[in-house]
Amino acid sequence: MAELYSRRSFLAGVLTAGMLSTSAGYFLTRRRTITLTLATGVDPTGGRQLLVTMWNLLNPDTQIRPIEVNSSTRDQYDKFVETRADIYNLDVIHVPRFVDAERIISFEPHNDISLLAPIRRVCERPGTGEFWAAPFNSDVGMLFRRVTDKRGDAEPTLEDVLAASVRVPGQFAGQLDTVGQQTDEAFVVNVLEHALAQDDAILDADGVLSYGLGQWRDALGPLAEAIRAERIVTAAGEADTTRAFQQDTLRYMRHWPVTLRSIQEAERAKRGTEDIRLGRLPVGILGGQSLAIAADTDHRAEAERAIHFLTDTPAQKLLASFGFAPTGVDAYTDAALQASLPQLNRIRFAVEGSRPRPMHPRYAEFAARFADHTRRFLHEGEQLTQRFIQDIQEVLK
Repeated sequence: MAELYSRRSFLAGVLTAGMLSTSAGYFLTRRRTITLTLATGVDPTGGRQLLVTMWNLLNPDTQIRPIEVNSSTRDQYDKFVETRADIYNLDVIHVPRFVDAERIISFEPHNDISLLAPIRRVCERPGTGEFWAAPFNSDVGMLFRRVTDKRGDAEPTLEDVLAASVRVPGQFAGQLDTVGQQTDEAFVVNVLEHALAQDDAILDADGVLSYGLGQWRDALGPLAEAIRAERIVTAAGEADTTRAFQQDTLRYMRHWPVTLRSIQEAERAKRGTEDIRLGRLPVGILGGQSLAIAADTDHRAEAERAIHFLTDTPAQKLLASFGFAPTGVDAYTDAALQASLPQLNRIRFAVEGSRPRPMHPRYAEFAARFADHTRRFLHEGEQLTQRFIQDIQEVLK
């Protein structure tokens, strides 16, 4: 285990040196010092802070000052706009609301990054060559598995995992319950992934939902059966899912790839656990964060240059070494990264096959309604009715 993380630290060091040697063009000569305020969520990996530190070293007259804003899907917009910022690091699902409220402005990234198609679709301003936000990191739902014997480790499908739960219950954990707005979003994402596993037409590549009631009942039927029979562990939120997986030494878990590093480090120390590995879900939900320029900034040009630095290919490679899913092809095909991160190709294929959530300014309202109806169906046996369709259709029209 120590060898793995020393290699990873070495890789981060090499990438850092490479960024410093190729970033002379970012030095800015100014008569006065300015500060770019970056409103962002929490990053426990340290990768984002390293990039900001590097920018600040290279640009003593144009400093980035991150402000971490704790928020949920339901209140991120309100909390972010209360924060005076030049750059917003937005969850991808919030970009449409910031656009609709004219809180951000589009710009043309000058990076030469070959973005993966699903990532490009959710951030670009169609028909202009501009982006509403530049992808900073990606994310996608993955199937984690505990490996007890590397010689006999076959990658299972989600269908295999659910079928095995009939024979041996309680070996799969997911964010399949919610206790309020702090856990609603994880629940919505997991429910959508299970629905897509049964019917990949229920949510298309542009984030457009089906409004067929029978289609939803059929797609969520197997999950409802597994939950009501207590064959799977239904955790509320990502932290509770991780806790259940680790405390009860579960075999499988649905989570984001950025958590792999910390989970591997803890679980490999356990007797009988040789590794924690990633596999694909049939269709994962696309996540990630993107950097947007505040419409009321006084420093648009400087914000663009900072975003260019933070999202360019060297930055993507560095973030990958910290566990983030990259946004562009070049990071995924980097030989040094592939040697250090054997899961990289699986993450790429999962991102390429992912679906976005409904990209709509009223997404937070949709998520609250969707969570309410589907939780009552999955956990309380209350049948989905046409009211479910009406409620979600009303906010997405």
